[in-house]
Amino acid sequence: MKLFYAPGACSLAPHIILHEIGKPFAAEAVNLKEGAQFHPAYQRVNPKAKVPVLERDDGSLLTELPAISIWLGRTNPVAGLLAGDDETLVRAIEWLNFLSGSLHNGGYTRITRAERFVGDPAHVPAATEKAKADTIKHLAVANDQLAGREHALGARYSVVDPYLFVLARWVGRTGKALADFPNLAALHDRVAARPAVQKALKAEGLS
Repeated sequence: MKLFYAPGACSLAPHIILHEIGKPFAAEAVNLKEGAQFHPAYQRVNPKAKVPVLERDDGSLLTELPAISIWLGRTNPVAGLLAGDDETLVRAIEWLNFLSGSLHNGGYTRITRAERFVGDPAHVPAATEKAKADTIKHLAVANDQLAGREHALGARYSVVDPYLFVLARWVGRTGKALADFPNLAALHDRVAARPAVQKALKAEGLS
């Protein structure tokens, strides 16, 4: 397998999952700041111009973080990252859709790329502030759903937790501190302590 990622981006989540699984894989960094995602070579990998992308052993390419996370969890049952019962699967999908659609792309992306969502550049500051407020609301929802839970799906660590960990690392973009969301902060710290997470952070040059 081969993971295409950008250091510190959401692709850190499947990078962590791959280390949790423990199977050999390659990793190729995509320099988003220099626009490598728009180069023809990468466009052939993912015309959506995004990370992550997982090249599977049969050469097929899988895009979208939720899909990659679920596939890795379901095809590597020994790792115990996504139990085989239907309820666990649908709850994982529920979480991953919320994190991807609302908190990540409907929240953080609107903060950092507000110009993409407005027609008049003069509206960017107001759009950014609205995005911050919306992201804080989404973070509060995630925090509330984690109440009384060790991990997103309950007592057991799953493919959802690495994505939550990544999004918890970005809280400062809203003007809030992670401590303002104590349940999310506690999950962040539990996930950060895992050896696979430390390996992925080190591989991406992150602390």
